Amino acid sequence: MANFETPKGMKDFGGEDAIYRERMLESIKQVYKKWGYEPLSTPAIENVKTLCAKSGDEIAGQLFRIEKSELALRFDQTVGLARYVAGANMAKPYKRYIIANAWRREEPQKGRMREFLQADADIVGSADMRCEAELLAMSCEALQTLGFGEFEILLNNRKILNGIIKSLKIENAENAILRALDKLGKIGIEGVKKEIEACKVKRADIEQLLQVLMPGKKENEKALELAKKYSQEGAGELENILCILKYAYGIENVKVDLSLVRGLGYYTGPIFEISAGGGIGSVAGGGRYDELAGVYGKKEPAVGISLGVERLFALKKGKGEKISPCDVMIITFDDKSYGGAVRAAKRIREAGFSCRTDLMGRKVKNQLEYANACKIPFALIIGEKEMKSGKFALKDLKSGKQKEIGIEEVLENLEEAREIREGL
Repeated sequence: MANFETPKGMKDFGGEDAIYRERMLESIKQVYKKWGYEPLSTPAIENVKTLCAKSGDEIAGQLFRIEKSELALRFDQTVGLARYVAGANMAKPYKRYIIANAWRREEPQKGRMREFLQADADIVGSADMRCEAELLAMSCEALQTLGFGEFEILLNNRKILNGIIKSLKIENAENAILRALDKLGKIGIEGVKKEIEACKVKRADIEQLLQVLMPGKKENEKALELAKKYSQEGAGELENILCILKYAYGIENVKVDLSLVRGLGYYTGPIFEISAGGGIGSVAGGGRYDELAGVYGKKEPAVGISLGVERLFALKKGKGEKISPCDVMIITFDDKSYGGAVRAAKRIREAGFSCRTDLMGRKVKNQLEYANACKIPFALIIGEKEMKSGKFALKDLKSGKQKEIGIEEVLENLEEAREIREGL
């Protein structure tokens, strides 16, 4: 028999995984909406020239191209946004979110798939650093909603990085150097040195570059003092973000990290990552890309952030909580009870709860086994006697306890249970 597997670097999500991911995404979406962001949906397929216009050679090599066409699957959500706003007339600033899949044809590894989900938020039309601060504060709120308590925000600026490279008089290798530096966590210092050397940069220049970018742990004031030597404007933007985060949002766990790069070639200003505590690493990242929309038409300042949904899901998965597809399973003794079960289900759904009825005419024992297998927390047992009396047997399938109550009390019990387990 043929073995029909998913393509390499892609996977199915069903059962508890699918339910949990949906909850996560809904939590993130609600935070974005609370902050006044509106949805935007762009095509999964774009013209290759659109995708490659400002993204660099490495991304061009990672595209999933459609054979015999000049089309490919998007590699992120930002290019489609930039193309859209370049041709649209809208009130500024325009604040949008998108939660959707993207694809990159790179070697799969732990935490990195070829098909992955992104939860992006962007602000278009404002060059003010209040935008960066808002995106970071909002993302911290979203992460807290998902149960992550401790964060560290890392800040840098492409203007500073470009100034450092320019000061060393390294020519025609800027993008290659930035791509190599972005791989520091994967290939280490020696790996970075080898990649930069391959661009015909002298070893002495490489050593000097790394000495500037990675001078050891420094306080923000000292890091900014160093940064000002290479870009007064870039350092000033970081100081502005730090000030807004501290005094407007009460966020102080922010570090200026001159080795932070962010690999995409379209970034032009501040770049940032959010790392979760406990050695978890980066769970969100983004930056300013003021020139990207101009590639497609009308130039607009813009900045965005993306939450790493796949990484967040992997970190939260397997924490022991039981996840059910619905609140209650209605159990019937026989076919005569089915009409009553349907009416009870209608009342339960109208009250905002989810429920299932048996669709196979099974015995009570088999229906209960099914409910347990699906990890449904409650069973509501309905027979001829229950239909006449209006009292139903509500069974807690975890404890095994059972009580006979009316439908309104059933709803109260379901509400209490929801409040206890609410959240991720």
